[in-house]
Amino acid sequence: MTIAEDNKPFFKYTKDHRFAPMYPLLAKEIVDKYGITEGVCLDIGAGSGALSIELSKITSLSLIALDIEPEAIEMAEENCVIHNVPHKRIRFVFGAVEKMPLPDASVDLILSRGSIPFWTDHVSAFEDIFRVLAPQGKAMIGCGFSRYQSLKEVEKMRPVWTPEVLKKRTRWKKGSFLADTLREAGINEYTITDDSFGTWIELYKSPETR
Repeated sequence: MTIAEDNKPFFKYTKDHRFAPMYPLLAKEIVDKYGITEGVCLDIGAGSGALSIELSKITSLSLIALDIEPEAIEMAEENCVIHNVPHKRIRFVFGAVEKMPLPDASVDLILSRGSIPFWTDHVSAFEDIFRVLAPQGKAMIGCGFSRYQSLKEVEKMRPVWTPEVLKKRTRWKKGSFLADTLREAGINEYTITDDSFGTWIELYKSPETR
């Protein structure tokens, strides 16, 4: 798979990136929210690697950035150089969310911003996310912006899509799709937040869950 030429600028995480002001705030929000600064963190559909890059600056997490696009991984590695991220500070892994090449119960914090509209099988994806999540682990999956921004800033950043693209990008939010998907995946401990900042699914794995 390759990245279309007109989409390549989105994978270059520089100061001119459309979401450049957002990612550091989102990373800080995640750290403040969950208090997880050590252990293993998985960034699913990492794309430019921006979220992993920002987390590398403020935590001691062992970071894994997974993407199904080899070219995205190459560009994310280039972004690490731009941001002076030490070599191998982030481990980049090629793979699909539906079948991740990671051991069971091996990840303390799972994150994904923006990849869920592109998953091919949402039930399998959530099953595999829950599989690799460690007991007492947390996951935050969805699309949106940081609550450390103002809504005015969010509206300026929000992309404008054609009706056809909007329908494709948001169909996972409609009706009972998420609740039905999570139930089918056997996940019972979750919350769904849908507001002006975005739509996020938060998962928790209790200590007794294997």
